[in-house]
Amino acid sequence: MSRWVVPGTAGLKAGTPGGPDGPAGRIVKYIPGEVVSAFTLIFTGLVSFKFEAAQAKWAAVGLIVLFLIVTIVYVARNTSGVVRTSHLIVSPLAFVAWAYPVASSVLGDFFIGLVAFGLQAIVIALSLFIVPRT
Repeated sequence: MSRWVVPGTAGLKAGTPGGPDGPAGRIVKYIPGEVVSAFTLIFTGLVSFKFEAAQAKWAAVGLIVLFLIVTIVYVARNTSGVVRTSHLIVSPLAFVAWAYPVASSVLGDFFIGLVAFGLQAIVIALSLFIVPRT
């Protein structure tokens, strides 16, 4: 089974050698788990320091931006063609949809639950209904 979703032409069917990905498989593959794991590890280190609230908030924002860039570079280096295109659309949004709630404890008034919910809904919609159609 491939790490990457290969968009197909028939709805949710993907053209992977192990057979098509189901809906849950598509969502999981679009989430850049490697990057989310590294972000979470470093963010946990950030939280263990006793920063002032404003410093922690901006450090979290900086980490999200840094790892968003890392996500784009990671996908661009490891994919090609239609796979690259689809992952460059969904994976950065999926990263933010995961990282934003993870960082909520220090984001303070920058965190809006409805925005987190909306990001996750957008990623799921893109994963299941929009990007797979080529």
